[in-house]
Amino acid sequence: MEKFEKGQDKIQKICDTLRKETLEPARQEAQEIIAEAHAKAAKIIKEAEQQAVTLHAQARKSIEQERNVFQSSLEQAARQGLESLRQSIEHKLFNEELEGLLEKQTADPKLIANVVNAIVEAVQKEGISSNLSAVISKRVSPEQVNALLLENVKSKLNEKGVTLGNFSGGAEVKLHGKRLTIDITDQTLKELLAGYARKDFRQLIFGIKGG
Repeated sequence: MEKFEKGQDKIQKICDTLRKETLEPARQEAQEIIAEAHAKAAKIIKEAEQQAVTLHAQARKSIEQERNVFQSSLEQAARQGLESLRQSIEHKLFNEELEGLLEKQTADPKLIANVVNAIVEAVQKEGISSNLSAVISKRVSPEQVNALLLENVKSKLNEKGVTLGNFSGGAEVKLHGKRLTIDITDQTLKELLAGYARKDFRQLIFGIKGG
């Protein structure tokens, strides 16, 4: 019995020796490998997370830049469209209305006669000596205007009356000796009035101050 126990002890010692020399180092090496694998995995995950954050930030920056460009383009297009609309409305409401009003008023024989009378008398009053001629709208009868001219005015005109011009409304008085033309035609009046009235019109319609 004693020999059997001694034999078992030897076997146990052999097993313990084998465990220490082979199993323990293998287990320790396996634990080190596992620990190293965990560390590498953690490093890879951390790098991936950092890369994901960087990519996300870059994507957001790119999207923000594109959005800013789009927003700027949209605002510019809106401003251009609004200005085009303003100009269209201004042309329709202001220019056409003004033109229609002037064409009607400056084709009135009485108004034209008054203009010619006033200009010729002003020239006389200033003591300007010059041959005078008066040209009126092609849409008005010279006979009607001549009938409304003052006698002293008609006598000062080269043709003893007015002649027809090539414009739609108003009149011109020419001082031939001075090479001067006093232009009160519809087109001149339109440009003159537009310069004064357009600012008020734009402010009234669009709320815009200035030119």
